[in-house]
Amino acid sequence: LTIKDQFEKNHTIDANIKTIIFSATKTEGTTIKEFLLTKNKDYLATNNIAYVADITGMPSLITKFIAMPKMKEYPFPVLLVDEATKGLFPVKEDMISIISLENGKITDIKYVKTAEELGQNLK
Repeated sequence: LTIKDQFEKNHTIDANIKTIIFSATKTEGTTIKEFLLTKNKDYLATNNIAYVADITGMPSLITKFIAMPKMKEYPFPVLLVDEATKGLFPVKEDMISIISLENGKITDIKYVKTAEELGQNLK
């Protein structure tokens, strides 16, 4: 599965990725961002984690002129769901999805609400 990040760079979710953190709304995205900003800039790569965000529900003008410029300031990649990849990731309302993978296959799915719970599940 190949998904573009906020810089239009392709990232492949392959057997090297052990965990996907997924946000379906701005609220979860903000929690994940705040958590990741407390980590070193290589945290995701070092731990074989992909952060995927669904921004398809956001109006295109907001995406283009507000959200994307903000995301380009982040020191980590945010893989952005598009219409082709929408619906591929499990969602529980108002929760962050943590998808565990082994050799590209899903082995576990957890749902958390807070940055603290996210950190506990990424150890």
